[in-house]
Amino acid sequence: MSIEIESVKMLLRSARNISDHQQEIQKLRGETFNVFSILKIEAYENGTHSAFLGELLNPEGSHMCGATFLKLFLQIVGYKGKLDVETANVVLEKFIGSRDDKLKVGGRIDIYVVDQAGFSISIENKIYAGDQYAQIERYVNHNKDKNKVYYLTLQGGASSEGSSGELREEHDYNSISYKSTVLQWLDKCLKESAEHAILRESIRQYIFLIKKLTNQLTDSKMEKAIESLIRSNYAAAKVLASNIYKLEVSATYDLLLEIKSLIDEELKAPWEISLDDDLTQSWTGLHITHKDWNGIEVKLEGYSKMPWGNNYYGIAATEARYDRSILIKRCAEVSILRSGFIQSKHWPYYRYVLDFSTDEKRAILFDQAKKSAAAREVANKLIDLAKACEQPLARIETLEK
Repeated sequence: MSIEIESVKMLLRSARNISDHQQEIQKLRGETFNVFSILKIEAYENGTHSAFLGELLNPEGSHMCGATFLKLFLQIVGYKGKLDVETANVVLEKFIGSRDDKLKVGGRIDIYVVDQAGFSISIENKIYAGDQYAQIERYVNHNKDKNKVYYLTLQGGASSEGSSGELREEHDYNSISYKSTVLQWLDKCLKESAEHAILRESIRQYIFLIKKLTNQLTDSKMEKAIESLIRSNYAAAKVLASNIYKLEVSATYDLLLEIKSLIDEELKAPWEISLDDDLTQSWTGLHITHKDWNGIEVKLEGYSKMPWGNNYYGIAATEARYDRSILIKRCAEVSILRSGFIQSKHWPYYRYVLDFSTDEKRAILFDQAKKSAAAREVANKLIDLAKACEQPLARIETLEK
């Protein structure tokens, strides 16, 4: 089916008019003031979302509403188990044993609700992070026969095959979404908190945040206007929707090319700079290697997919392959690494640098001046780090035989 360009242009103009009107309404209502956005914590899975959801779900939470919110959640998700809400408590990042991908056990569950009899529900919370290997399988194997696992994402949908293996969605575990499940639940929580002003407004602000992250309007009349517009221009809307994803990937790759070009001007052989071809894959990005580094890299990487994540850079050297104590000792005098860097099993040093986790933040990809400024800033950080670590990272032996 051929789509007239004019139909697409008309759809964009109409949608823009509705969006502009929505922004005016938000200003009048004071909805542009959102504490989560102001503090730049709107996309943090555990620090923001798990913490907020867990507090509401906890019968002992500071909301002082007992098990009311937990009961509402169980109703929304259609829970049929034996969890006793009156004796339940919530644990965030519940440690269930050392991770073993072979036996498919262990790990940390984002939100864990358990009662005195040991019945539990486990919520794996995904905003932009990718799935871990065997993650859902490991959680399903925990507290077998007394535990129900929920896989929570922005838009909903099954976990990856690598995470759930042969487990069946809606049979072995359930998929829920922020866009539908969480918003329905929060609307009910909002009504229950009507007499508690601070709690009510906190939930209301969180609802606005979720609508922002899931690209929904906060005004129901405008939502219906958009729906009507799409219904009458369905073919043109499908063309736009299918190309936005591709455009975001392409724009991110263009940014990486610009960063690489700037680094190439500064770092010659024995340095090598390369890009991953497919940014739709998790943990891809830009690599800086040196002939003397024995596989260690300075890397800019997506978390988990660069076009839609809060991305980071640093030294990539997994502790399974390199003696972490030797590496840390070698880098002790590198001044750049003394402030702002954190550590993980894969990264002895990393820090966040490019945040594309929301539409607003991703907008710099389509503003040439802002994109070039970001490219220069990131390139300088990578160049400075690589140069500072040239000697400290040289000839560190691997632990593999």
